[in-house]
Amino acid sequence: MNLPEDVEAALRDSGARVRHGYPLWLRLVLMRGVGGITLGRRIYLADGTDGVRSLRHELVHVRQIARVGLVTFYCRWVAEYVRNRLSGMSSDEAYRRISFEEEAFSAENI
Repeated sequence: MNLPEDVEAALRDSGARVRHGYPLWLRLVLMRGVGGITLGRRIYLADGTDGVRSLRHELVHVRQIARVGLVTFYCRWVAEYVRNRLSGMSSDEAYRRISFEEEAFSAENI
């Protein structure tokens, strides 16, 4: 895949590794329709996703994890999702309203 220079540079600078397709263990726990997921500096992309847009999104998560720490990132992510669901939001809206996700979505089309 030919990537724009900014995405190539972000991958290089972050040390992130990209995998296309999900390993079996991850497929067992992911909800349907997930286009990508970041686990530390490892980015997994679903087959058939828009690679550049998804990479920009997931690279934001790599930077967020570097900024706040791995455990803090995932604890805050889950806490915000649960809080959003408890406030009556649908699953998709609760996900999109997580502060980390809002930042990542804003970087997709830069």
